[in-house]
Amino acid sequence: MQGVVNFFGRISILIDQNTQAFHMFMTALLQLFDRTGLLYGELARFVLRLLGIKTKPRKVEGPGPNGLPAPLNPHGNQNYIEGPKGAPSGGWDNVWGDGSS
Repeated sequence: MQGVVNFFGRISILIDQNTQAFHMFMTALLQLFDRTGLLYGELARFVLRLLGIKTKPRKVEGPGPNGLPAPLNPHGNQNYIEGPKGAPSGGWDNVWGDGSS
């Protein structure tokens, strides 16, 4: 009985290791594609600048609290809070439609 349990324990370890290896491979592949896209953008910007074509400056957000990326804020340092909205015309009289309650 110990041999059977030992056999299936080793099989489960092999499956776990193969799953982790596949996960790491896919993560590395996706990071490679991401970095390749960034490199392509930088090279395109460099070549366009050599050709004399003006490009938009790249927007770089500084780190936010706890070292996380800051959220995109198009209004600079101004944060707006949306006020309360008015009730629809007629208030709550016709919420259910046909006057049923």
